[in-house]
Amino acid sequence: MRFTFTELSSPITETAGNDSQVWVRLRMQGCHTGPFVRFRHGALDRAIPPAGRSIDFEQIHVLEVRDGKVAAHEAVRDDVTMLGQLGVFPPSPAVALRMVSWKLAGKAARAAADVSSAAADAAAASSWQR
Repeated sequence: MRFTFTELSSPITETAGNDSQVWVRLRMQGCHTGPFVRFRHGALDRAIPPAGRSIDFEQIHVLEVRDGKVAAHEAVRDDVTMLGQLGVFPPSPAVALRMVSWKLAGKAARAAADVSSAAADAAAASSWQR
């Protein structure tokens, strides 16, 4: 998401929890300035070219806590709203044409490779992974 959206912020709107779980409700906000790439079964499924549009949608994150540490994480995002804000769902003819053009020109595959490389670099550099 950080590769896809600039000015990305996630203000927390509400939290709740108990001894074993914490629920965090937030809004994800940003501007679509990079390719939005989706993978399925390890292969490129779809790449949405940057549209310069703003996003603002809700998410809920459920954190499982064990021994005072986060042991598991699940996110529930309103992707339908986000894709609607990007003009992808329902698809506008202009966005559909741009997506097909990107795929035929090989830009979608290059975007997927770039996103994969950036994610691998970020994971390797992350201190929490170690």
